[in-house]
Amino acid sequence: MSKRVLTTAIALAALAAASPAKAELVGQFDAGLKDLKRYGAYTVVASGSVYETSGEPSPLLERAVIHFPRGAALRRQFLVPRFFCDGTKLEKNPNPALCARAHFATGSMLIDARPAIQDAFGVSVDLFLASGTERGATAAVVVLVKSNDKTPVYDYEVLRGYLFKDSGKRFGYRLELPTHLTPYFPEVKLRLAEFHLRMRGLTLTERVRRCVKRERGRCVKKGTKAKKLFWIRTPSCPRSRKVTFGADYTFQGSSPISKRRSASCRRFLKQRTLHRRGKVPGAPG
Repeated sequence: MSKRVLTTAIALAALAAASPAKAELVGQFDAGLKDLKRYGAYTVVASGSVYETSGEPSPLLERAVIHFPRGAALRRQFLVPRFFCDGTKLEKNPNPALCARAHFATGSMLIDARPAIQDAFGVSVDLFLASGTERGATAAVVVLVKSNDKTPVYDYEVLRGYLFKDSGKRFGYRLELPTHLTPYFPEVKLRLAEFHLRMRGLTLTERVRRCVKRERGRCVKKGTKAKKLFWIRTPSCPRSRKVTFGADYTFQGSSPISKRRSASCRRFLKQRTLHRRGKVPGAPG
């Protein structure tokens, strides 16, 4: 995994030594849509970083929220036990295959453990859908965090986040991620320096009834066909032809940081046009 964020912070620290400028906490965020499928599936890619311009470790992250575009609502067909992960299985064996049906995202994080460890270390992140227990949550998210590097302070753990319906004109739902990682030793502080997420989502195949033969405008023979269904509805595409993602970071003893990022949604309009013309079977409704 890249050490870009900490390298930047160290370079900025060198500049700070030669300048009386006040240190600043910086948060970055980027997001986009890719891999649009004929039946409406798509992949969300998101990344972010946090660092102090002084080069010192950043404050501990207390809350991290990712907002998704308006109209991107979870379908009820996926809010059933078939697509839920039992996190206790992963606590005993951190193998993502144990919750394959619920596995909707993968990613990585860069962790800053200074001063206990000078070099940042990488962890893998896997996200699984689960039943919601938090009040108001549409669903829960089981988060498996596992160290990729040999480090004496961290191995793996299973955490829990939540998906909520979002309010406002720009966002449809939000993902509240866990932020506290538990090291082997309580005196060690683990701080997020960088994250990358790739959310490919979940898909199921349904059998739907259709007319296979018509005579004089009437259906005389009915049958069924397979239809793929994506777990999240296609976001609304406003006049600007851009949808908005967001990220909010809250830190101990420091001001919160909010970031917004726009992404083109023109491809969604094209898919809907093809669907109306009958050229895209199984497009989302």
